[in-house]
Amino acid sequence: IATMEKEKSIRDSWHTNAEAWIHIIDEAGIESRKLVTNAAIVNAVLQHRPEKVLDLGCGEGWLCRKLEETGIDVTGLDCIPALIDRAMAQSSGAFYLATYEELAQRQVPLPSDFDLVVINFALIGKESSALALGALPQYLKPKGRLVIQTLHPGHRQSIGDDITGWKTGSWDGLGAQFIQPYEWYYRTLDDWTRLITDSGFTDIRISSTTHPKTGVPCSVIIVATLA
Repeated sequence: IATMEKEKSIRDSWHTNAEAWIHIIDEAGIESRKLVTNAAIVNAVLQHRPEKVLDLGCGEGWLCRKLEETGIDVTGLDCIPALIDRAMAQSSGAFYLATYEELAQRQVPLPSDFDLVVINFALIGKESSALALGALPQYLKPKGRLVIQTLHPGHRQSIGDDITGWKTGSWDGLGAQFIQPYEWYYRTLDDWTRLITDSGFTDIRISSTTHPKTGVPCSVIIVATLA
C-alpha cells in the first residue's frame, strides 16, 4: 500500500505543478536541460534514425516537437491532462492521456510498430516504471530501440546515497512556484540494467553527460535493443 500511495503522490504533485512546469520549460528555466540534457536526448534518438517514435512520459511535448521537426512520426503519452493538452495544442503528433499502469494493462490503443521508445527523466516511480518498461516490447518492432535519460548516479554518490530506493527532493532548485513535493524512486545503474534486461531488452549501452561550466555529471543515457 505504501508504494501505491507514493505512486499516487507523484501524479498528484504533477497535477498541482503542471502549469509551473509548462512555464519553466517554455522559458528554458532549467540550466542543465538548456545546456546539456535536451540536446543529449535528441541526439541519442536521432543517431538511430527512427521513423516512428513513442515518447513515454512526454510531458508538455517539447521533445515530440523537436523530433517532429526532423520528420519523425511521433506519439506521446502522459498521465497529466494539462501537459497532454499543451502537447496536443503545439504538435500534430498523436497523444494519449494514460498512466503507465494503463499502458501495461493494454488499455491504450497504441500501434505496435514503433522503431524506438524514448523516456526522458520520466521513470520516477517504482512499480509504474517497471510496468512501463515491461509493456514496451509489445509496441516495438523487432530489434526496436529503447532510449532512457535519467539522473547521473554521481548526484547520489556525492551525498553518500547511491542506493536504490525512495528519495526526497523532487522539485529542489526549481523555485518556490513548485509546491507539494513527492518522493521519487532512484535506481543504481546495476538495478537499471537488471530491470531493462528483465523487461526484454539486450545490448544495453550507457553513456553520460556533464555540465559544460561545472564539469558535474548531469545524466546517463541508456540505450537498449529489443531482444
